Amino acid sequence: MALISLYFLTFTLTYMTVFAYDFMVVNGQSSWKERFGKDYLDRPIAPGVAITVETTHQLCGHKTIENLDRPEDWTGRPFRELMQRYPEKEGWQWELRPGNIIFSRSVTGLCADDSAKRHLGVSEGVVAVIVGPPGVYGGIDRLTNIEVSRLPEPLRRMAEAGWLTPELENDISLYLDGMDESNSHK
Repeated sequence: MALISLYFLTFTLTYMTVFAYDFMVVNGQSSWKERFGKDYLDRPIAPGVAITVETTHQLCGHKTIENLDRPEDWTGRPFRELMQRYPEKEGWQWELRPGNIIFSRSVTGLCADDSAKRHLGVSEGVVAVIVGPPGVYGGIDRLTNIEVSRLPEPLRRMAEAGWLTPELENDISLYLDGMDESNSHK
């Protein structure tokens, strides 16, 4: 008799799980409230949960991952408060994993490391200092007074391709000044 009761209990629990899965996932209910209920947002964050923040930078393709510095400050606070810090309207998405809450989003700019880098390129007929590493266009930092048309062909091609370092700006200016002086002595 105990075996039959155990069989019916197992069958009932399995059937209810499949029904709940079909109801939530197959029927397309995907919002937090629909999937987990309003009460889920008010549940407190458990002690020891790591909170990870991931940002993907579309321009350079890098992903920065950081763990919140004091996740214990969030222990006992409702999940709703954490969601307010990383709102969906600002592009944040979240994922729950055992022992970890992950917030992620994608932004259009450069990561901090690449936004500090510069290279020489061409804009408006002059050599320009471009934001980002070589090959990545993060905008113009500033225009120089070096006309691209005055550059020797190999140097001009390298500038157009964006493969010159900003340190070469002074060398290029000195080179062109030297060329001007040698041409004036002819």
